[in-house]
Amino acid sequence: MIYTEKIIPFENRMGGKGTGELHIAMDKEALGGRAEAFISVVLHPGSSIGNHQHVGNMEIYYVLKGEGIFTLNGESQPIHAGQTGSMQPGDWHGIENTGKEDMLITAVILYE
Repeated sequence: MIYTEKIIPFENRMGGKGTGELHIAMDKEALGGRAEAFISVVLHPGSSIGNHQHVGNMEIYYVLKGEGIFTLNGESQPIHAGQTGSMQPGDWHGIENTGKEDMLITAVILYE
């Protein structure tokens, strides 16, 4: 089956700053209730997704392009293309694009 992405522009996502886009490749309905979402995120330079918590699910980020700061449970570290960040149920996390180009992240949100 083929799915067409839904593109949703955002500003100050989860209390973050700046702008970006969610590219929803598959939502929970398309995933048959087995996962919450399969998405890509574009974060424009200087933009971020604010610190937030996932309850009942885990999330995996894979950075395809760009660089930034990944924060997990209050600890921040650099992240760049080719690296993955993983969040377990109950973790608090956020990410910021500190580069000069768009940051592209693919993410999957899996049920616990």
